[in-house]
Amino acid sequence: MAEMLPPGFEDLLPFIDWAKPTELERNDKRWSASLEESQAFYDRMIERGPAALEYLAPFELSAIGGADRRLLDMCLALAECSATIEMYGDPRPKYVFPIARFVPTHDAWPLAGMGGRA
Repeated sequence: MAEMLPPGFEDLLPFIDWAKPTELERNDKRWSASLEESQAFYDRMIERGPAALEYLAPFELSAIGGADRRLLDMCLALAECSATIEMYGDPRPKYVFPIARFVPTHDAWPLAGMGGRA
């Protein structure tokens, strides 16, 4: 079985279900997670995010796949999750546009969804 995350990032494995390949899927995860789950993911990724971005920095974006892509997807999920923690304090805020109606057109960009799951 292929590695789920790059070596040195095994501590993020409990949060692997946040590694979604598109913005729509990451937002769906954000809206379906409890506040406690979101806070735990946020806290860990705020701590580990700089190391993850440093690790990913040398790669061409189009060349990132497999375990490296899952790590990138987790970094992108942090950007989505941060709204829950930093702005709303609720994974399903009442006074925002319903996420199910928001379909980002850039999810169709050439790299969206790459890095298939092993």
